[in-house]
Amino acid sequence: MLLTEMTWHDFDTRRQRGLVVLPIGAVEPHGPHLPLGADTMISDYFAQRLAADLDATIAPSIGYGVATPPQRLGGVFPGVLAVTGSTFTLLVTEILTALAEHGARQVVIVNSAIDNLSFLCEAARIVTTAFGDARIMIVAWWDVVGEPFRNALAAETGVARTDDHHAGMVESSLTMHIAPAATRAGLAATDPVVSTARRFSYDVFPLPPDAATGSGIVYTAHKASAEIGARVADQVAREMAAAVRLESGLEAMGR
Repeated sequence: MLLTEMTWHDFDTRRQRGLVVLPIGAVEPHGPHLPLGADTMISDYFAQRLAADLDATIAPSIGYGVATPPQRLGGVFPGVLAVTGSTFTLLVTEILTALAEHGARQVVIVNSAIDNLSFLCEAARIVTTAFGDARIMIVAWWDVVGEPFRNALAAETGVARTDDHHAGMVESSLTMHIAPAATRAGLAATDPVVSTARRFSYDVFPLPPDAATGSGIVYTAHKASAEIGARVADQVAREMAAAVRLESGLEAMGR
């Protein structure tokens, strides 16, 4: 399933009869308990689940994304290794173009860094305009996890949806399940149950001091666990595969 492990002949055989999945993430802080590459790890994981379910090919992941504003990171911390929006758009556009030129016209981008989204959409617009038969789907785990599931999880744990975003309970749980050796689960509960940092829905540069946190946990990760992560992972994998089947036409073909 991994394009990098195929010969050119293998790829030539597969490219025109199935999907190519492109995982995209970021390198940035996720509190004291999660690795800098959590977003990429999550995208790689769901790309593998998707490829196994739909017999798709996985292209090499893009691990560098667009910088997340410090407000969402809880402050300015070491470890933000990002590229500019123009560089990111160009990189993704050229990867998608190369795939299309080799006959891979159905691509699913699995993205786990929200600030990449508008640039991914721009790249997809450019490539689908240039290749009229190309079809590109951009999906993140939070797009398909489902409102009833998230609401039920919030009721079960007592963690309100408003307190569960970047490096919060669900993302932390996912990473604990996917990459247990790279997480520091005991550090998830080092901050107050709900951060005292001021929250707002716009962006300010530089970040006001009262909006910064000491650790990078803006919301709450207290209830995070690998067990919750396993449940979220199964829900997302199932719903993501269903969405891709629908949008790629595989559902109509009975696949």
